[in-house]
Amino acid sequence: MSKLYKKSGVDVIKTDKLISQAQNFIKGSHNDKVLGNKLGFSAEYKVSKDVTLCAATDGVGTKAILAAELNAYNGIGQDLVAMCSNDLLCNKAKPLFFLDYFACSSVNSKQYTEILKSITRACKKINCSLIGGETAEMPSLYRGNHFDMAGFLIGIKENYKTLNIEKGDLIFGIKSNGFHSNGYSLIRKIIKQNKINIKRATFNKRKLSDLLMRPTRLYHRYIDKYDLKCIKTLSHITGGGVYSNFKRSIPKDSKFDLNITKLPKEYDFIKDNIKISDLELMEIFNCGIGMIFVINKKYYNRFVKRKLFSLIGEIK
Repeated sequence: MSKLYKKSGVDVIKTDKLISQAQNFIKGSHNDKVLGNKLGFSAEYKVSKDVTLCAATDGVGTKAILAAELNAYNGIGQDLVAMCSNDLLCNKAKPLFFLDYFACSSVNSKQYTEILKSITRACKKINCSLIGGETAEMPSLYRGNHFDMAGFLIGIKENYKTLNIEKGDLIFGIKSNGFHSNGYSLIRKIIKQNKINIKRATFNKRKLSDLLMRPTRLYHRYIDKYDLKCIKTLSHITGGGVYSNFKRSIPKDSKFDLNITKLPKEYDFIKDNIKISDLELMEIFNCGIGMIFVINKKYYNRFVKRKLFSLIGEIK
């Protein structure tokens, strides 16, 4: 196991433990309208008998550092929106409105405008409104053109019949658009330790920077309300990788087989520069699958012919 991976794994375990401990006092703020965060993707709040809202918040992690170093902001706003909206989709919720938080040393008009435009474009793609946000200048915390950002998305949960996971159900995956917004601390360490010139380096005859800055897919664009009637459960593959995120969406005693044998070409960049197994990669990255869902096998033909969709496993 690589030292870089091992350190990352320890941080995840520590964070999960702290969150679990914090739940003991966080729940003290809840009322009977809070339905909780059962899937671990987005939280639900029952406004009335007929209306349940879902809320999600997230950031883009250290991908923001690469964006600042490359002065590339066209896709980072979509990363922010997608990290929230894809979590909302796991609760079968329709996005309503989005707010952003942007923090920097000093507002740079070009950087700030390009990021806001990127967020706005992404919101429009999923019929969501950007209705507000917050901008903070903190020169004592941020240096140069480095920044951080967070997103807050509210959606309305659609009323779909609960479908139980059963033996023989099929597991489908929808392709990712690269690394999305996870694993960038490891990627940046690889770049630093191998002294890679990120602005000039190429990979597979393309700019490495273009590969690393591909925006996260907005999966609301690929799954409609009719699909959601057939889908039993969905999982957004982010930090923690394929297995841990998928397990969050199914009953604890469920047994399954996943067959992701061929990793996308971009993972050669990781494997060429660090000693790491495919299993370790699947515990950090999405490994080419950004969203996983489960269906009854009778719906196989509905999804199998779609361009980005593939059958990747089965419930045992």
